[in-house]
Amino acid sequence: MTDQAMAGAAQAGTSEGAAAAAANNGSQAAATSDIFAGLQNAESRQWVESKGYKALDPLVESARHADKVQSEFNDFKAKALAPPANDAPKEQWDAFYAKMGRPEKAEAYEFSMPQNLPEGFAYDGESAKAYQGWAHEAGLSPRQAQALHDRFVQHQAGQQTAYAQSIVQKGEAAQGELTKVWGDKASDGFKANVQFADRFIANNGGDALMGELKANGLLSPDGYVLSPVLAQAMAKAGKALYAEDQFATGGAAAQPKSAAETLYPTDPFKR
Repeated sequence: MTDQAMAGAAQAGTSEGAAAAAANNGSQAAATSDIFAGLQNAESRQWVESKGYKALDPLVESARHADKVQSEFNDFKAKALAPPANDAPKEQWDAFYAKMGRPEKAEAYEFSMPQNLPEGFAYDGESAKAYQGWAHEAGLSPRQAQALHDRFVQHQAGQQTAYAQSIVQKGEAAQGELTKVWGDKASDGFKANVQFADRFIANNGGDALMGELKANGLLSPDGYVLSPVLAQAMAKAGKALYAEDQFATGGAAAQPKSAAETLYPTDPFKR
């Protein structure tokens, strides 16, 4: 036995030698228990360590789960509806709209009326038919078409209500202006002027004139005066052109004056 071997044996026999041998054996065991010790890629080893994997089972389970999620995503992507390109042929868009639930024909849309509409609301059936075509052209599903229909009808109802209120307010203001000039509505003067204005209308177009006055917002759809200036002018003209003694005094009716006689009470050419 050499001197070195004898020294090593002597050292192993001491307590320090035994401790050193045990520590060396533990390091070897720890090194061999790290199943990822063979990873050559530093980033891969860093990722494994950051995830806290100490064995293969958790790592494999995680990989299987990730693979399943990816497979499900790929399947969903394959089945998902994607709109065609903006310049795609009409046939492609029709096929897409059909998958989205658009009915085959525009006439298949059936609309119910929204709730809380004002009493007497005038529903425009012709506009509803036109809207069916627009909804079909836009590729709307029945549910989408109904939602837009309801919002539009409610908007129309609000406009009609606002218009009716404005007509009432304008009519009341016109009546107030006329009572200042003609007197109270129950007075003879007010009633007489109303009849003079009616006579002017009757003798200058009648229903046609009334229609024009309503269409231009001078009379309400019900025939109420909305322009006090126009009402006074017609009453004045009616009194000048069509006044009757019987109406004014209860006597015999006089012949109505011609327009020329009204405009020129004295003949400008008479010497």
